[in-house]
Amino acid sequence: MDMMSVALGSGTGPFNTGVSSTTSGSDLHSTHSTVSSAPWAATSTSSIASFNDYTNYPLIRQGDRTYLRDPENNYPLPCDLPEIQRQILRSLMLMRVYGGPFCNPYLADKAPKRVLDLACGSGLWSSMCHDYFARRGHRDVEFYGIDIVNVAPDLRKNGVNWQFKRHDLRKPRLPFPDDYFDFVFIKDAAMCPLSPAQQAHGLSEPLRVLKSGGILELWDSDSVFRSLLPNPAPARKLSSKEQETADVTATYTFSAATPFTNAQNKFLQNYNSWIAKAFDRRKLTTLPCATIGLAFNSEVDVLGKVESRRIAIPLGEPRWEREGGKDGSGPRKQLTKDQLSIRRTALLTVIQMIEGMEPMLMEASGKSRDEWDRWWTAMISDLFQKGGLANGECLEVSAWWGQKK
Repeated sequence: MDMMSVALGSGTGPFNTGVSSTTSGSDLHSTHSTVSSAPWAATSTSSIASFNDYTNYPLIRQGDRTYLRDPENNYPLPCDLPEIQRQILRSLMLMRVYGGPFCNPYLADKAPKRVLDLACGSGLWSSMCHDYFARRGHRDVEFYGIDIVNVAPDLRKNGVNWQFKRHDLRKPRLPFPDDYFDFVFIKDAAMCPLSPAQQAHGLSEPLRVLKSGGILELWDSDSVFRSLLPNPAPARKLSSKEQETADVTATYTFSAATPFTNAQNKFLQNYNSWIAKAFDRRKLTTLPCATIGLAFNSEVDVLGKVESRRIAIPLGEPRWEREGGKDGSGPRKQLTKDQLSIRRTALLTVIQMIEGMEPMLMEASGKSRDEWDRWWTAMISDLFQKGGLANGECLEVSAWWGQKK
């Protein structure tokens, strides 16, 4: 994965994610202000009719960011260039810690003919998946992207057999016939109101358009944070490839039995409290990984060979890594520059996510603008300069996949 090596390495690639010790709260808090507003944003309208047309004019400016303006759509993140950049970083990081653009083993040797990238965003995943298959001699795979707004470039210019369809995922049916795709992939869609994380039957449409024998795979992450307790054992016996990936990336596989505790960092404790309150108002879940797992397991009549992989990415260097275990008797973990870069990328995408949800979180916190800015500056200083993540706070990411019977 050459592109990921450049993006996540400590070098000077276009997605260099190293955060220096001189980074200030104001630097991070204003990163989006230098990016112009998205050209598709409906910042003004010529008539009341067009102002109420959420389909053709779906976006609106709020402060320095662009959001979905439909009052019936509870999607809490922005829809602008800084958020696209954050999602690109998150996608590259996930492909690195998972070891490729998908986890299921069924397509490694037999490429699909037709792939759906649901909630495709920038189209990066489709591009990377195309490259994966092309390197193995499969250059005729068709990719279809679908999202509420078209922010993806024309991937056909890069040799991808690509089609994009603009579609509001809240509509009851996907715009494709039954049994149309060999592979359906969904990533980071948990905050969409009709995602599998929010609806009991959230997998029914992806499964409808999937062929018998086709693969459904879904990646997502929880929106609240916990602390990983010292030296967790692998969640299960890992394959040699999975173990190598975990070792190379300095990440930890986990299961429901893996020991965690509540986040110890006071700023992440604040955030956890506020996002839980804000999401409860919007009928969203902060723990999609649990509900998505239930959704997969509830489809036993349709899906066979359901498997999952769950990974904890520390957001810093836990004290128990540096000191050599809980009692100091174990080996000290020396992180490479690439491993540190993966963790900094995880932390950066978390900070950017908090920044993107600022209006909602500020409302839930009850803070004034001045109070919020002081909290933000103190948080950035604590996380980046004062070692505030020494207790094992981590980003929890999960993948599920199954084969349609």
